Amino acid sequence: MIAFTQWNKCARLSLSVAVFLLIGASTPAQLSRPPQTPPLQYSPQLVSEIRKIQQAALGSDYAYRELAHLANNIGPRLSGSLQAQAAVEYVVAELRKLGLEVQLEKVMVPHWVRGEETAALTDYPGMSPNTTQKIVLTALGGSVPENPLKTNRWARAPGATSPV
Repeated sequence: MIAFTQWNKCARLSLSVAVFLLIGASTPAQLSRPPQTPPLQYSPQLVSEIRKIQQAALGSDYAYRELAHLANNIGPRLSGSLQAQAAVEYVVAELRKLGLEVQLEKVMVPHWVRGEETAALTDYPGMSPNTTQKIVLTALGGSVPENPLKTNRWARAPGATSPV
């Protein structure tokens, strides 16, 4: 009886391995691979038209002139700024001059206004009495000063300060 049970276990194990190798081995690999999408086929007419547009763009400095105008005449275009609005209005006008129909949609963007950044060394080794050393600095949008009440180290300094 024991020999039969061991043989039965071996047979079941062998059968399981065979089924896995025949069926199960390919299934996980197929599930882990993204389905293959056939490549898009474009009509010869569309491909020809796209190539004509590409050649026209490569043979003209129009894009560079437009970019130069945006950079030199309108300037930095931070989200929500007057320059960003001016750039939108300029591009809309240019597209309409080219005969295109343009429709603007309302877009909500964060508006960030640069505050005044100041810094000074107020205490350092070798400092002359009653002087401070100004530091030129800038901050990135969304950066915040250290909370002087949280650290208590800089509670004597006016305003929000950070150690340098």
